[in-house]
Amino acid sequence: MDQQLHQLMSPDGKTKYLFFGGKGGVGKTTLATATATWFADQGYKTTIVSTDPTVSLSAMFAQPIGGEKRVPIRHVPNLCGLNINPSDAKGVYTQRLNSMMAQISGTFGNEVISTPCMDEMATFDQFATFLEEPDSEVIVFDTAPTGKTLRELAIPFDWAGFLQKQIQDGKELARLMMNMDGDSFEGLERDKQRYENALAVMRDRATTVFSLVLLPERLPIEETHSAITGLDRLGIPVQSLVVNQCILPEVVEGNRFLAARSKVQAYYLDEIEARFNGLLKTRLPLLDHDVSDLSTLRQVGKMIYGE
Repeated sequence: MDQQLHQLMSPDGKTKYLFFGGKGGVGKTTLATATATWFADQGYKTTIVSTDPTVSLSAMFAQPIGGEKRVPIRHVPNLCGLNINPSDAKGVYTQRLNSMMAQISGTFGNEVISTPCMDEMATFDQFATFLEEPDSEVIVFDTAPTGKTLRELAIPFDWAGFLQKQIQDGKELARLMMNMDGDSFEGLERDKQRYENALAVMRDRATTVFSLVLLPERLPIEETHSAITGLDRLGIPVQSLVVNQCILPEVVEGNRFLAARSKVQAYYLDEIEARFNGLLKTRLPLLDHDVSDLSTLRQVGKMIYGE
């Protein structure tokens, strides 16, 4: 049990936002779902939100979890889940903005709402509602792999301001002003403010904990460094690292393969300690079984946070 991590993540009279990010395949979903289950078992009203387009959240809890509304998790009182699928989120996003966009698409074309970044913008738009209208004591986010996560966080903040500038500086401003009503400009301002408020929440160490999950291997270490740098540019501090699948000395027992892998891991564990000095670090052992049901999720939760 890591008492420091427990204290860092526990609610203190207000909603706590817990983000788990990192390279694909390092165990983000396992850590996020185990954390959400643990807090729910402690009596906290908890929501787990996945921004990964895969169905891993549904698989972990063995029940359908969609993106339209939160779903109560069976056999885990106090826990609900939501899986934000970009395709579903895009529908919510475009429907909400349809009226406004109809007024400006004549000048800028449908490309305004059909950009290569549309999925990230749509996902973040739905994700932002959890930051502005929290209805749980703990909200755990299982994010997409690092690169996509950074795009989801970085793209939306400039979008409303950029669009306003294009309208205000455009050659057909006069015509637009005749066709657009004040509500459209107010809608852009509201979006801009929503995204700025969401960023402010994520920058607040008192309410938000961003943890990166990695393995004691070269590529996850490099991606972790890149993620910390990218989040720092957004003003979002990474506060903890979870080093997953560590081989414990007591399980080697003369096995040459495990001994060799353990030696390699020892080298990278030392590098992680030195390279990410100042961050809270938690190590989890390599298990001899799959973590794919409530029983094993609760086992992992107890390893991290205690009984």
